[in-house]
Amino acid sequence: MKRFAYFIFTLLALLHAARAEGDDIAFAVPGPGRITLGVFDKTGKLVRTLHAMDGEEAFRIGLNGYITKWDGLDDAGNKAPSGHYHIRGYLIEDVTVEGEAYHFNDWTTDEEDPSLRHIVDFAFLPDGDVLLLAISADGLVLATRYSTESGFVWVREIGAGPAPDTTSLAANSSTVIIQHAGNWHLLDLQTGTPTSAPLALHSAPPRTIAALPSKLFGSLEKTIVPFSLPGMEPQPLIDSPVALTSIDADNGTLMGSGNGSVWISEDMRTFQNIPISAQSVSLGVGETFWFVSADGSDAVGQANFKGDILRELHHESGSPQPKKIHASRTNETFAVLETSSDSERLRVLSRSPGGDWTVDWEKTIRESKSFGYVNGEVSPSAQDTPQTDSLRFRLEENPLTGEKQDLNLRVVFDDKGTRLSTPDGLPIVSVSRRTGIRRAVIRRGQKTNSIHLLQGDGATVEEFRIQGLEKIIPLNAGGIELS
Repeated sequence: MKRFAYFIFTLLALLHAARAEGDDIAFAVPGPGRITLGVFDKTGKLVRTLHAMDGEEAFRIGLNGYITKWDGLDDAGNKAPSGHYHIRGYLIEDVTVEGEAYHFNDWTTDEEDPSLRHIVDFAFLPDGDVLLLAISADGLVLATRYSTESGFVWVREIGAGPAPDTTSLAANSSTVIIQHAGNWHLLDLQTGTPTSAPLALHSAPPRTIAALPSKLFGSLEKTIVPFSLPGMEPQPLIDSPVALTSIDADNGTLMGSGNGSVWISEDMRTFQNIPISAQSVSLGVGETFWFVSADGSDAVGQANFKGDILRELHHESGSPQPKKIHASRTNETFAVLETSSDSERLRVLSRSPGGDWTVDWEKTIRESKSFGYVNGEVSPSAQDTPQTDSLRFRLEENPLTGEKQDLNLRVVFDDKGTRLSTPDGLPIVSVSRRTGIRRAVIRRGQKTNSIHLLQGDGATVEEFRIQGLEKIIPLNAGGIELS
């Protein structure tokens, strides 16, 4: 704001705060900030939001301060009835909004990260990255590559969710292959860019898939269907002893598990049973494989092709149970997807030469639909503790008019984001532009006139700290007659 404008506003201290002259609405403000201004009828109902947290550039500067106009229409674009209307609002000065933390979803660390609600399938790459096929908070099926060093390398929308049980993912050294909703989707491994249009699946969808450089295997009822890559033309069928629900392939070896049993084919035609009970298998270093047990022990382990168990890691009581495993072909490292009734965890573990297990990294998604504050702390489940979405504050006096107010602020979220608003709908403070929010709660902060706000989209809970709410000054822009 120019110094000339400040000088004019100082001279207005003894004048009425505003005056309506024809179509112009002129009013003075005591200092810089953003302005929210509304038109109210004689009953106090908000008819039109003229300005929503606007800066100086949204107004004309006149001798009597800021100047704006009202075209006589309500917020729906209809002509307002004839009568007297009042123009009032707020000057928002030094209110600050700071993002504090993301809760209950370790995959989200930045506002640009996808909000993942459920991991459908995954693959473990030789460089340690993982490929995820996941359902987002807004119900989309997403494919993404994640690196512990750089975060999400790429994210690609595959289609609408929820994904059926047969939706699956596999990868070779150059291509990501996804089966979803009757189509094959082929993506470049490095960029996530589609390498072709989706290819129709002209058969029943495979329960699970595994990829080699030039071939893909899909498991059906007691049948393995090979497909050529990249055209996805079906090849002669391979009979399997059972319906395999987990398969893996490498260097002429095909392995799978189904009905709790493990089977291996080293000629891509005939299968031999390995005497281990497993629900998920993955080929490892040399003639070994990793497995998630199906005998009730909830263990993960490594065995050789004879069925000798080389090492096991048993499930910890109270922690998510292992469901799917993918191992490295070059070292003693594996990734395992674990689930429980209220959480989902992906861990990458390795075994040292001394025999110790090390968690290289892990990411957890916790159920948090009823999040809130419990004893001042953020909790994923607060349904037994009353929460609030509105609080009342004492505002500073307008030095031009002497007006003081108590202001009730409530949380509003829609397709424009999240904000603090007056009960009648005037937006006061913009908190976030994230859409898809399903729940928001607030509590008072430790500092006077501060708020802590939680918002969640069904997958991720984000916390904000809002301070300086006393720096909201009431503005009175007078009345106007509409004929």
